[in-house]
Amino acid sequence: MGSTVWRASRPSSGSLLTALLAAHLTLGCGSGRVPAPIQNDSDAATDAAPPDSGADATPPDLGAPCVDDGQCDDGIACTIDRCDPVYLRCRHTPDDSLCFDAVYCDGLERCDRLLGCVEGEPISCSDNDTCTIDACVEETQTCVHAPRDADGDGDPDKNCGGGDCNDTNPAVSSLALEVCDNGVDDDCDGEIDEEDCAARAHDDCADALTIDAPGTYRMSTAGAERDHGSVCSDPGHVDVVAAIVTSELSDVDVLLRSSQPSALALAALCGDPSSELACDAAVPTQTGEHFARLWARSLPAGAHPLYLFSPSGQSHDLTVRFREASTAPSNETCGTAQLIAVGEPVTAQVVGVKKDVESRCSVAVGELVYRFTLPQPSDVRVFAFSLDGVGQPQLSLRREPCVGLGAELTCQTGPSPSLFARALPAGDYYVAVSATAPTEVDFVVEASLPSVPPEDESCESPPQLTLGVPQAVSMDDHTSDVELSCLTSGADAVYGLTLMAPSDLMLTQRVSAGDTGAVALLDAAQGEVCGAELACERGSSPVRLRRHALAAGDYQVVLKSARGAPVEVTALRRPAGVPSLVAFADTCEEAILIPPEGGFFQGNTANANADYAAGCDLGAQPAGGAADQMLRLVLPERRRVIFDMQGSGYQTLLNVRRGPDCPGTEVPRGCAAGYVPGRSYLDLELDAGEYFVQVDGYNRDSGPWYLDVFVAPP
Repeated sequence: MGSTVWRASRPSSGSLLTALLAAHLTLGCGSGRVPAPIQNDSDAATDAAPPDSGADATPPDLGAPCVDDGQCDDGIACTIDRCDPVYLRCRHTPDDSLCFDAVYCDGLERCDRLLGCVEGEPISCSDNDTCTIDACVEETQTCVHAPRDADGDGDPDKNCGGGDCNDTNPAVSSLALEVCDNGVDDDCDGEIDEEDCAARAHDDCADALTIDAPGTYRMSTAGAERDHGSVCSDPGHVDVVAAIVTSELSDVDVLLRSSQPSALALAALCGDPSSELACDAAVPTQTGEHFARLWARSLPAGAHPLYLFSPSGQSHDLTVRFREASTAPSNETCGTAQLIAVGEPVTAQVVGVKKDVESRCSVAVGELVYRFTLPQPSDVRVFAFSLDGVGQPQLSLRREPCVGLGAELTCQTGPSPSLFARALPAGDYYVAVSATAPTEVDFVVEASLPSVPPEDESCESPPQLTLGVPQAVSMDDHTSDVELSCLTSGADAVYGLTLMAPSDLMLTQRVSAGDTGAVALLDAAQGEVCGAELACERGSSPVRLRRHALAAGDYQVVLKSARGAPVEVTALRRPAGVPSLVAFADTCEEAILIPPEGGFFQGNTANANADYAAGCDLGAQPAGGAADQMLRLVLPERRRVIFDMQGSGYQTLLNVRRGPDCPGTEVPRGCAAGYVPGRSYLDLELDAGEYFVQVDGYNRDSGPWYLDVFVAPP
């Protein structure tokens, strides 16, 4: 019989733990012989009795007879299939981690031995408190319990600890201004129309704020009512009115900066909704501010009504500029693209334009389109920045016929985006310019002689990664060649990876500050030049991708940087193994041993005790903090060890302590709180010795967890 090889079909990604744990924890009365939670191939002969030994019944997870692993594929993508060398029967071990779907709020997926990946129970987040609104937030993979605020004015109901004395009226709260002469206790202080009340201002056309000079004007909707309509405003918002006064034919540029959703509208006649000239609803930006902007072209001399719509009681800043009269840009589509010269800066007024061009880097604001001509094959670079600092520019470089995603060569959004395309043939090309908020973008297209691509440019003959050795990758002069499912834009690099035996694999990618990176694993045996994508992960540093029970063979690793910034990748491998259940392991004395090569562990702290504290926990915790479970690692020599708890079902906390005393001394940088989506992660260089690995919870949280451990040379 050949050597034991563990196999798993290659499933689509999915998420977490469940029934396997319950099965192992339901230990009734019997012989008293409890199988060890961890079992290596070398232990099989001593830990399992052969069929003719007279021991207990055959384990229930055994299947058909076999002589080698090739006979044990059960067609279930999330089971690890092997031929048990003792029973000569197939074992099909579920691996819940192969069911990760990267969606937290839909619950913890698990691997069913017969059905494959099945969904778990959605996260309920209920705290049984009627004064909170409970919700699961996918972006942070956490539960939030917002104070009850029925009218959405930002002030919780007084009966629930807030200051709102009327939670059905958003104009009334302890955060609002007291409005004079309306007979209402607007600020919930128990007094009506007191001396320091604010007079209602600019609520209608007769009381419009006059704006006849450039500058910044403060307007408040305190006490305002809904008097006017607009095609882009929220029907629940109130409005105030300004009069833009021009002395001659002029452009007027109005920028609204707000902390709340809001809108601007310009009309020809105040109070006449049919005379609306333009309207813009504010868009949220990465800073948390909301921006709306109107650029009115060639307004005649006179007074022009401007409506500001927002929730009641909000203050806003209006920045107004008067400019020379102009006409609106006409280059809104590929068919009307404006011809520009290579090397000459161009200003794009991305205000009040529509979305017409499909892009992988799509943003909320429309775009303007420009065309340039290359007389000969050239490298092309495009650089841009915002002239007024409102929002971030977005660039899309496109070839003929310009329309459709297939025409897009590359795109990028950022404070100072830059695009690069190598050796473009002579001909016409396009640049679509947009932004995350209405702004003016200055950009330039530059061309140079074609350059030689770096060796890691494409999938054709990529250089090989060395297992366990960090590989620094400069994304300079890298183009976007490989489209990944998790990040379609950005410069990329490709490396080959050969696995000589069935393996568990971890890819870690360090990303530059402020950048978004992605790492993908492709099966080189499938597909043409680039292999078939097996998994893809994106995020900020560190990006982690793990895959269990990979077959021996050739793979490709694709790295992406949204901004074309440097990255670093490390590939770590261990022999393919089955998941190890951590049952009990409540103290150092019960700690489960981690093999020297690492392993994959799963457990649940919900029924454990709170025995040990941790240095990175939230302050003011009770003795022992949250419930915890313990593992133990013995290193014969200095090693780099990665501990990764991604996919765990609660806010984890991981703590590594140096023994041999129990629980040992926390090692430097050896504590990681997992209140963020990636959960706890540690990348440590540890000297030879004994270590305790404490699986804990942040701020007394507990639940099901995963821990992947990979060991490599330092």
